[in-house]
Amino acid sequence: MKRIIAAALLLCAILTSNAQNWHQVGFKISTSFPLNHEYSTQGDFLAGLFNADFGVYFRAGKIIYGEVGIGYGFYKCDFNGFYADGTEYKTERVELRHLQIPIKAVADIKLTHTIRLMPFAGIIYQPLLKVTDNPIGMDKNTLTCHPILGTAGIDFKLGPIVLGANYRYSFSNFFQNKEGEHPQYINICAGFQF
Repeated sequence: MKRIIAAALLLCAILTSNAQNWHQVGFKISTSFPLNHEYSTQGDFLAGLFNADFGVYFRAGKIIYGEVGIGYGFYKCDFNGFYADGTEYKTERVELRHLQIPIKAVADIKLTHTIRLMPFAGIIYQPLLKVTDNPIGMDKNTLTCHPILGTAGIDFKLGPIVLGANYRYSFSNFFQNKEGEHPQYINICAGFQF
């Protein structure tokens, strides 16, 4: 994982050093707020979530950009629910690590010389890298390991500073072995773009 991040940062440095107006390189860090909390029909309830994701991206185009990136997501989730034998448990913590590969289309709307609005839409491929040990049996055999999320949102760019918000919708269930809702999030981010 460290090699992937180092290679992505090196690529960004090379591209930034030869920057032209047809491409943009950036870095973002963000956090998400869940819009739904019941992740299965069997009563698995998301009681709390602390998360952050960060990554680099490359955009190419003029007025409409294609974007591809690579990132890393950290999720610390607190769950209420039931053990396999039917007894209830109270607030167990599960930590997840995801690789993130966003692919988006981005419009560039120039408001002034330094201020831009950049609406976007696309997908995020988010393979599950790791699940920490936990007493409620969540692991790579029970969770969806290769979720794809749809996303749409807007970035506000002031010079090199980027602030944004977006909606994310998982096309798959949180669990691979249980019926339930597809996770949905509001994501807010900040970063730099060159």
